[in-house]
Formats: sequence, C-alpha cells, structure tokens
Amino acid sequence: MQTLQTSTGMLILSALLTLSWSHFSFAQGMKRTGSSEFGFRLNYVEDETYSGPNGSYLKIDGDMGFGFNYMYNTSEHWSFGGSFDWVNLDYRAHAEPEDPADDPFDYRNRMYNYSLNFDTIYHLFDSNITPYVTGSLGWTSIDTNVATGPGYEYCWWDWWGYYCSTVVPTKRKNGFNYKVGAGMRWDVNRSFTVRGSVSYSELDINIAGQNPENTIWRIELVSRM
Repeated sequence: MQTLQTSTGMLILSALLTLSWSHFSFAQGMKRTGSSEFGFRLNYVEDETYSGPNGSYLKIDGDMGFGFNYMYNTSEHWSFGGSFDWVNLDYRAHAEPEDPADDPFDYRNRMYNYSLNFDTIYHLFDSNITPYVTGSLGWTSIDTNVATGPGYEYCWWDWWGYYCSTVVPTKRKNGFNYKVGAGMRWDVNRSFTVRGSVSYSELDINIAGQNPENTIWRIELVSRM
C-alpha cells in the first residue's frame, strides 16, 4: 500500500512538473520581443454633429470602416508601426438663411475618409492578456463627394478592350489626425492575437468652423510572426 501511494504521488508530481514545464515553454514561446504583427481591423466611427450659426448644423452618421496595420514589437511592452484606414460616412448639412423670408437648405451626401498613420502601443503587462495604451499621428484625406466642376470623360486601353468613364472633380480636405486610446490584448497562441480598443481622434481640418472629433471603437485580428 505504501508503495502504491508513493508511486501515485510520484505520478501526480511528474504530471504537475510536466504541466508546469509545458506552461513555461508555451509562455516563453508567446514572448512578443522581436516579432512582427500584421493585422486586419474593423473600425466603428461614432456619429457626430457640428453646430453652425443661426441653427445650421452638419450631422455625420456613424458607420463601420476597415483597415490594415503592421507593428513591430521592440520589447514586451513597446510596439511601433503604421496603419491604413478607410471609412465611408453619410452626412446631412442643414443651413438656415440669414433672411427669414428665404427657405432653409438641406443637403445629403456620402464622404470618403482615408488615413495613413504612424502608431505606437505600450503594453502594461508582460503577459498574453494585457491592457495597453496607444497613440497615433497620421494624415487624413476627406473626399466630400461635392462636385467642384463639370465632369470630363477619361478613356483607356487594357487587355480586354477600350473603355471610357466620366470623372467629376470633388471637394477634398486634407490634414493631420491625432489619436489616443486604450484597449486589451489577448495573445491566443504563438501566431494569433486579438486586440480591442477605443480611441479619441481629432482632425486638423476645418469643417463647419470646427476640427472634427470622433470616438472610434476597434477590433483587430492579428497574425504574429
């Protein structure tokens, strides 16, 4: 009986040591330092309203956008890289005339937003699940889809034949964007990571006399190499 108990105890101890070593080896394999990350991200931009004189306003509806990013982990805590994001947003402009005898003006359209960013992330903990803070500086281009002149025909040849299309010049605005945010990171395994975050963004672009501000909710699916 004593021998059986001793053998059972040794088996349990061996199993615990094996599990501990497996966990240690797995954790070592999860280290971020020196790894590259390629991610696809879903960005939900919340709606915003900007007020103008005499009750005029510009309302931009929230919508889902997409993006790609690359990050390099210089340590267990610091990551640096870049990203490209785009989102299409419906908007409505309402203008109240200065003369009460005139009718108000309403205009609806869809704008196209593109951003190229430099990003940095600081992970608070050296673990596979950790909160993090992030900051970003980038360049944003907004195509308001408002025509600025007559359209013109553009034609070209390709392998399948000769094609023509009509191009209409539109009003564009460009400027820097700034973002700060916080989120959670989960390294699911050695090669796959999920990140979720919320960020505050401001554009250095004059829209309705204001710099646009947005709240962005983001989910990222990341491949780590």
